[in-house]
Amino acid sequence: SHGSTVQPPNCLQHLYSLKAPVSLHGPRPLSPSGSGCGLAPGHFAGRPCLRASASGDLLRTRSARSAAGAGAGESEADGSPRWSWESAARSAAAFAGAALVAAAVSLAPAWAGDGQSAEQVAGFAEFAEKGGAMDVNPACFVTSCGKQTKECFVDDSRCLKGALCLSRCRGGQDCATQCFAEYGCEHLDAWLNCTVEKEKCVSVPQQLIDVKQWFKESVPKKLPKFDPASLQGTWYKVRGYNAKYDCYLCQPNKFDYTPGSDSLKADIQLRVPKLKSGGFWQNNVKENLKISPEGDRSTFVAHGEIFGLSFDEEWYVVAGDDDFKLVAYKGQNLQDIYEGAFLYTRTPSLPATIEGKARVAAEANGYVWSKFCVVDNACPAQTEAKQEAATLTWDDIPDLIEWFAPGTVPKKDFSGRYD
Repeated sequence: SHGSTVQPPNCLQHLYSLKAPVSLHGPRPLSPSGSGCGLAPGHFAGRPCLRASASGDLLRTRSARSAAGAGAGESEADGSPRWSWESAARSAAAFAGAALVAAAVSLAPAWAGDGQSAEQVAGFAEFAEKGGAMDVNPACFVTSCGKQTKECFVDDSRCLKGALCLSRCRGGQDCATQCFAEYGCEHLDAWLNCTVEKEKCVSVPQQLIDVKQWFKESVPKKLPKFDPASLQGTWYKVRGYNAKYDCYLCQPNKFDYTPGSDSLKADIQLRVPKLKSGGFWQNNVKENLKISPEGDRSTFVAHGEIFGLSFDEEWYVVAGDDDFKLVAYKGQNLQDIYEGAFLYTRTPSLPATIEGKARVAAEANGYVWSKFCVVDNACPAQTEAKQEAATLTWDDIPDLIEWFAPGTVPKKDFSGRYD
């Protein structure tokens, strides 16, 4: 039946047993009929379609039989094959997987976007919005990140579903956050870290990314001679200014400072609601805040990693005393640039006795107090959710293709939640 639980396409297991490369002929479509592209232009332009060669078709046929399993092997009373959505989804997954394997094993060069703008961008999200075509090296997924690709695409259906979810988001931050909330796991982090961060199997042309000037503009004014020892211990984020980054649930932050050290260790916690399945996704992010020289523009410079991708941030302590700290920040990762501010107190909620002076400090630094969200630090206990196998459906096939041939499939209106 449509929407039944399907394990990762078995055909991908062939990826590690092929003895000879499979060639590609194109530009042609990833379509079973092999005729015409049959796909409307996507948000990326000028991407070639693919068609597996005779060797690829043979691989597809054998793999489709294997992946279809008993569902495809059942027959009607007259001996004719019984068709079902389940067998169709399995076969489609096998076909797509085989075609992608053909692309990778053929050691094809990276596909450069045709006629893409040379305008500078801040990261994946802005590049996608402006119609840019990602550089993709399909062979890299196997030759440089083979272990991570196998663990994600073959061994872990939740990791595969997470990758497909991210593909459908096309760079949207809120959408991607929901994908991680539902399907985030160590295998997905490792796969993204290898294919996007380290090996750049998928990338925005590096010459188009320039964020140095952005960090120099509209810099918050930090407090002079800030004492990092004043952050020692536990603080709670009780107000946040950027709804995408500052307003998560349950945000106790712990700091550890050794007198005389040039850095401050930070243990950042947050929860992301799972909009479909319910409950929360707990995150613990370790950061090392390097103390900036007094003459630099920032109070701290932070480097860390979340969702398999690294980030760089500048923190500016702009106001505070023993009761509160008002911190502004600017940050950058491969996804985007971002900025915001948050208010720390020693208690999970903002005491009325502190709110007045915190508001005065925020407004003195140009912030509109009514735009700050209230962070819920109730942090109710939750039982460990059972991680069941993910569901693979017919609609996932275009998202699988999109990882290896960006722009082949039109962008969908997607929030990161599968209904």
